[in-house]
Amino acid sequence: MTRIAVIADSHFDEHSRFDECVRVHQWIADDIRERRVDLVLHSGDVFERKSSPRERAAVADWLRSVARFAPVVIVRGNHDAPGDLALFSKLRAQYPIIVEEAAAVHVVAGVAVACLAWPRKAELAARAPDLDPSDALRRVLLGLGQQLAEHSGPRVLLSHAMVRDSRVSTGQPLVGCDMELGVEDLALANADAYALGHIHMPQEWEAASQPTDRPWYEATAPVIYPGSPRRTAFGEVEEKGYVVLDFENHEPVRVTRITTPCARMLLVSATWEAGALRWDGEHQTPDLIGPLEGAEIRLRYTVRADERVAARDAAVRVEADWRARGAVNVKLEDVVVAMNAARAPEVAKARTLEEKLRALWAARGDVDEDRAARLLPRAHELEEAAS
Repeated sequence: MTRIAVIADSHFDEHSRFDECVRVHQWIADDIRERRVDLVLHSGDVFERKSSPRERAAVADWLRSVARFAPVVIVRGNHDAPGDLALFSKLRAQYPIIVEEAAAVHVVAGVAVACLAWPRKAELAARAPDLDPSDALRRVLLGLGQQLAEHSGPRVLLSHAMVRDSRVSTGQPLVGCDMELGVEDLALANADAYALGHIHMPQEWEAASQPTDRPWYEATAPVIYPGSPRRTAFGEVEEKGYVVLDFENHEPVRVTRITTPCARMLLVSATWEAGALRWDGEHQTPDLIGPLEGAEIRLRYTVRADERVAARDAAVRVEADWRARGAVNVKLEDVVVAMNAARAPEVAKARTLEEKLRALWAARGDVDEDRAARLLPRAHELEEAAS
């Protein structure tokens, strides 16, 4: 049996939850060791953008820890700057670390890995100037498939790619994206499994598999997005992790999704009404949103401009409660609804500033004579200064 771990979309970013990223990836390294994995594949977006020295050092440490137990193959993602990943192939480790920034087949640990980095139109045009970029990409997949057919062991396509009809964390399918591929396009490589990166929500399909050297062999091959190993945005409520593929000869006999212990990122919405926060959704009240240990929460509430102070005070109390329950970060965000200037006919009809203020307070049911005694003399002074 051959066991392969597939990781995707790490997005090491020292400006965004960096400690969480490092912690989760170290957990993955330890888990890979316990599972006795034979090969580790990373399907791109190691970094969030062109990397910094601190980010490169963290990734180097992680890769060295992984390569103590198994070889590693990485393809470049759309967030990875060209050339940023190449240096990791020079790291000294017990097992090799292979980086592919274009398209090639690497045979590692008895597995033929057809690597296809994030396709760039300029690269495809240089490779096949007479073809449309999509047709050029299909030609690349066919070429990789021909090379895979020469191998007698497991055959995997490792790519950072946009698969048509993929879904994001909101459940919405992505359509009409640039340089997207259908499952039928990926199947041109005739791999036994397809390990992909780019979409952060775990999902999978099946592709027809009939290697040219085995015409009697008909099966389906898993097409897998393992998803990101941690949450990178509020609203990613699904479980996060990586995938382990077990092979018997050519055939993938088991696909196991491993859930990582990453922190929750919650987006909670509410509306300020009648002097209280009214929670949007029956399961989003402060008492029902589940365990908060290590969680990061954004509380977004809608409030009228004239009630911002009271709403903010209530939100701060909720924040304190969530932090007491273990949340490590709570962000408060008010969405202000502008007041209508003519809130009541009496306000529009009033002539003096005192009359307008009293009409406004009466319309709001917020008459306070002590406050009026403090504010009205100032109102008179403003009127006199303006006359």
